[in-house]
Amino acid sequence: MSDQEILLFFFGLNSLLIIGDASLGYFVLPLLLRPEADTPVGEAAGVGGMRRLLTGVVTLSMLVNCYAFFQQYATLLYTVTALAVLDIMGQLVVRLRRLRQD
Repeated sequence: MSDQEILLFFFGLNSLLIIGDASLGYFVLPLLLRPEADTPVGEAAGVGGMRRLLTGVVTLSMLVNCYAFFQQYATLLYTVTALAVLDIMGQLVVRLRRLRQD
């Protein structure tokens, strides 16, 4: 595989990871903001504001992903991949811990 094909693969992978990360974050975020396990998910304070912040983070991640791909910065592209994977893993750990408490 050429360098261009590898970068294209990681660009596509990052796009899917970021979209998956945002989808997971949209549903895990209320669990993070609940003060106690018995508080209903919809009543968590600041969920709307944090979801707007999530939109900004996703936009910034996609911007960095596109910049790294079109400028051929492989290290930055790999860094975005690593951060997206770590974020997804962290969200899954938090979700599993919160579900065990319930």
